[in-house]
Amino acid sequence: MNRAKSVKIIMIGSLLLALTAAQVSAAIPEEHPGAFSMIIDVPVRVLGIGLALVGTAFFIVALPFALTSGSTGDAWDALVVEPFQFTFSRPLGKFEEWKVPDETTDSAE
Repeated sequence: MNRAKSVKIIMIGSLLLALTAAQVSAAIPEEHPGAFSMIIDVPVRVLGIGLALVGTAFFIVALPFALTSGSTGDAWDALVVEPFQFTFSRPLGKFEEWKVPDETTDSAE
């Protein structure tokens, strides 16, 4: 009976410790970009809009070749989606680590 009680106490203590550790890691402050990087980001976004449009034009030109080779999805992602994400969905002043990791990618491939 004492052994079962001590196992329960250890399990409850471990669960409480795990929940507390998750809260502590969430309390670590994020590094915010400085004012200079936010100011530089405005012309970079203007250039990003132009590059996104140029990438879309290149995708349209490359579409027949991508269809025959079966790489339409890769060409779409590289020439259209990534420039638009870089321009419109990236936080202001963040130039590194702006891509969201793809959760559907299988690491065993």
